[in-house]
Amino acid sequence: MATSYDFLGKVTATGSASVMTLSGIPQTHKDIEFIFQAKTGATHGASGADITLNGDTGSVYHQTAWLKNGTTMYGQQQASIAHFDIGYGQGPATGDGMMGFTRIYISDYASAVDHPGIYQSTSWDNNSTGAMHWGGNLYAPGSPAAITSVTWTGVYTIEANCSICAYGINYS
Repeated sequence: MATSYDFLGKVTATGSASVMTLSGIPQTHKDIEFIFQAKTGATHGASGADITLNGDTGSVYHQTAWLKNGTTMYGQQQASIAHFDIGYGQGPATGDGMMGFTRIYISDYASAVDHPGIYQSTSWDNNSTGAMHWGGNLYAPGSPAAITSVTWTGVYTIEANCSICAYGINYS
């Protein structure tokens, strides 16, 4: 089998929302990458997102991160939390000029196992500042299962045109 990177699905916010879900993810690949694109509203920066898999809000998410915000760098470790805690824009902007994205790569998503992965997120605003995060994550549900959906719950409002895309990856 040749290596492939295939589009599996997308959901886009059409107006202000607090939750967005991409469901019905086909179990056709070895690994999966989710790409979340965020933008600001007029009041808040792109802020952050609470990401859950398969609608699971139990204490089954773990992550370790390295973060840079302006001139400050720090580390963070969270275990047994109810979602992946993704920060987009801890930079100074609040207004229509801030954007952010997160890429979450999860291995062996179609199998009934624990799912380790990595993530990277960044944001920027109209002043060319923002935050960057890199880290490792683990989704370890009580009853391991294939990943069939991903949900983004906005810390603030999920604005129109924000999106979640999924891409399946196979290796030769």
